[in-house]
Amino acid sequence: MASNRYPKSEWECTVNKELTYLSDAGFTLIEVLVALIIVSIAGLLAWRGMDAMIRGQKNIEGKAKQDAVYFQLVRQFERDCQEMLPSSNLDSPVYSVGQKNIWWLRRYDQTNQINWVIVGYGTSAYGFRRWVSPPLANKSDINKVWQSVLRDPDLVSSNMKTTLEIAEIISQEASAITNNPSQGLNTPQLAGFNIRWELKNTPFPITRSCLAEMSL
Repeated sequence: MASNRYPKSEWECTVNKELTYLSDAGFTLIEVLVALIIVSIAGLLAWRGMDAMIRGQKNIEGKAKQDAVYFQLVRQFERDCQEMLPSSNLDSPVYSVGQKNIWWLRRYDQTNQINWVIVGYGTSAYGFRRWVSPPLANKSDINKVWQSVLRDPDLVSSNMKTTLEIAEIISQEASAITNNPSQGLNTPQLAGFNIRWELKNTPFPITRSCLAEMSL
């Protein structure tokens, strides 16, 4: 049977070819959606990676600053020990140890004049503190401030100035290293200190030992 369809004109053939070419050269809706999903996932991963890198850098910088503070504490402790008075003419101990605080007398050079200061290390509800008294020029000044420290080492006088604060230190254990009493003296002679600081969120404490004129 003869077909009833008329032959396609040249114009219809040309249009059909162009439509077929455009269909082959373009993207379907599914392809576009897949591409958008891939780009979104790549962007999300890149953002998370950048965020982790920034937070890691901040953590490293914070740790470095904290380590610098601990280093400052250890250096100050060593300096205070090196300048401690192993003995004195006060007719009283030159150190005082409480449950939270430890105190001792040390030399203090100021404008070519040797004075004395009382230095203390201890903890409170706000963390670690280092205290120091004003320079004391004579025995009378020393006794006036020192006797109150001997009575209650854990009570901090208003005369004491806070020179170092570290909130990350939560507790302190300290003990004095003493020699046998000299002949005619009832009080053991101070030779140095052992000290241990417990840190917040850190399993390893800071421990130091020092002797007069040296540190360990």
